[in-house]
Amino acid sequence: QQQQQQQQQARRDGSTSSGEPPAELVEARPDVPASGGPVFVATGLELTNRQRRIVADLGVQIASDWGLQVTHLVADTFRRTTKMMCAICQGTPVVTLEYIAASRNVGRLIDERPFILKDEVCEAAFARKRGISGGYSLLEALDRARSQGPLLRGISVYCFPSVAEKRELPHLVAAAGGIWLTRFPAERADDASVLLLAERTVSGEKEQQRRKAHRVYDVELLREAACTQVIRRSSYRLR
Repeated sequence: QQQQQQQQQARRDGSTSSGEPPAELVEARPDVPASGGPVFVATGLELTNRQRRIVADLGVQIASDWGLQVTHLVADTFRRTTKMMCAICQGTPVVTLEYIAASRNVGRLIDERPFILKDEVCEAAFARKRGISGGYSLLEALDRARSQGPLLRGISVYCFPSVAEKRELPHLVAAAGGIWLTRFPAERADDASVLLLAERTVSGEKEQQRRKAHRVYDVELLREAACTQVIRRSSYRLR
């Protein structure tokens, strides 16, 4: 009976019980191997043919897009890409190209920790822009994701129509263990388990009325939280 009630609530909210984003809102994910072995994906760079041969010899598959099967993200700088944010939410190691070379030298994948991306310039710039006291560390965010578990576990996320650029958001919510809602959750909008997000500019009268009646947060809250694994509600509350 409880499962039936959950399914009925999910249908009312336009969510999926698995937390996966609805198919109509999510771009197809090509070339994401359905394998239990290691899967690499790159962001902000393209692996050369030689690097691809090396990882193939190590028994690694290469994906062209993010998927929950990905085990390693390869990057050369900290950029707030969808792949980067999803990887952090999953606690997936973000490694540099040196990791591939070092693994080739011993003929197998080795411990990732010495090769986790450290980009002091971009990490510091991110912290300054967001007003994060104490700075930002990608390594610490990854450790936080692994130790505390899914950031959005038990949380449903709804974006008001004012959020025009939201293609990546269902992916972030799914990677963080949350549920993406396609309809306004009128019956439980003020529940602690619901996160209402919007842009600072209101899209219309209905949205304005709902924003006055409920606690709504700037959509940047979600993007920052994906990177830091900390939800700073008070910093992003829209008045």
